[in-house]
Amino acid sequence: MNASEKQQHAILLLETYGSLLTNKQLAIMNDKYKYDLSLQEIAVRHKITRSGALDAIKLATKNLEHYETKLHLIKKKTMVLKLIKDPKVKSKIKEIL
Repeated sequence: MNASEKQQHAILLLETYGSLLTNKQLAIMNDKYKYDLSLQEIAVRHKITRSGALDAIKLATKNLEHYETKLHLIKKKTMVLKLIKDPKVKSKIKEIL
């Protein structure tokens, strides 16, 4: 996974499971991925060290990955979206609706 793919994956995890993080973790992750702040900017904003910011991001990411491992919401959403694109399934959905 290249850097861009990793960032997209982190954003998807954050959008899906962000509400399960602590307020501080969520704020730091939003600063990193939503507002694209540097570690130094995050550190200043949250009155922590640069390494503290990095540790917080790593821990929050680990927690988000853990939630996906247990709940599989992103995996399920991806599967549903693929099914919807299938012409046979699409016509069945139109029949139902």
